[in-house]
Order: sequence, then structure tokens, then C-alpha cells
Amino acid sequence: MGKNTVSDSVAKKQCKKYLEELGYSNITSAKGNSCDLLAYKDGSLKLFEVKYSSREDGSEFFGTVMFTELFQAVNNESDYFFLVCRGNENDLDHWFYKIFSVKDFLEFCTLTTPIGHYRIRFNENKEIQKINVGTRGVKITKEMILDIWKKYKEWKP
Repeated sequence: MGKNTVSDSVAKKQCKKYLEELGYSNITSAKGNSCDLLAYKDGSLKLFEVKYSSREDGSEFFGTVMFTELFQAVNNESDYFFLVCRGNENDLDHWFYKIFSVKDFLEFCTLTTPIGHYRIRFNENKEIQKINVGTRGVKITKEMILDIWKKYKEWKP
């Protein structure tokens, strides 16, 4: 079977509809909150991280969860949820949804290796241009790598 890729925005729109059906209201994008959607139910703010798959069949879901999401989740455990969904944008009426509490979702999470991101930009003369790390990241240092690796090896001998 062919793979139908679902854009992140389609999955979030579908999850917003699903949450509305469950009685959530004032559902908005959660930019800058280490989750995807903010929603209210019974006057209480809830945070949802959407994890989706566009696979047409199969029962397995596999993906990544960022440490920022996990940190936000464990610090807001009673109000943070992982919303796992499956579907494709050509058949919006037949999606699968499952909401997990933080405790339940963590039962399915593993730490493989810590990862870093890199971004290199070249100008038209193929010269490297400096890129500002900004507020979304921290510049990796040799000391940081050694510290994280030491701690990681304690967790995973």
C-alpha cells in the first residue's frame, strides 16, 4: 500500500475537531508551550501533544517525542495529554484517536540516544554564514556533550 503523508496542520485540525466532539472548547494552537494544542474543559486548561501516523494499516505507532515536551508533560501531569491519531488527508472521516495521560504514555517511551540539531547555511559564494541559535536552542559545547554522555551512560550501561 502506498504511503499518504499527512501534514502536521491537517493532523492538528483533525484533533481539534475530535476534542470539540469530546466537549473541549476554545481550542487553539499552543506555539511556545511545548505542546500542539491548548483546550478548555470544565473551566480548566488542558495541553495536548499530537502524535500522528499516516500509515494506512497496522497497529503500531512509532515516532519521536522531544525532551521539551516530556519536561512540560511531567511538570503539568494532570493537565497534559498525548493525543495519538492515524489518518490521511484524503479520508478525513475515518481517523483513529487515542488520548493518553502522561503516566500512560511514558510506559511506551524509551530513550535511545540524546540528539542535537545542526543547521549550516551557505551564501551564494558557498561561504558559511553564521546562524543565530535564538531562544529555541542552546549552543552545544564539548563540556555539555561530555556531561550528557556521562549521565546517559549511567541510565543505559
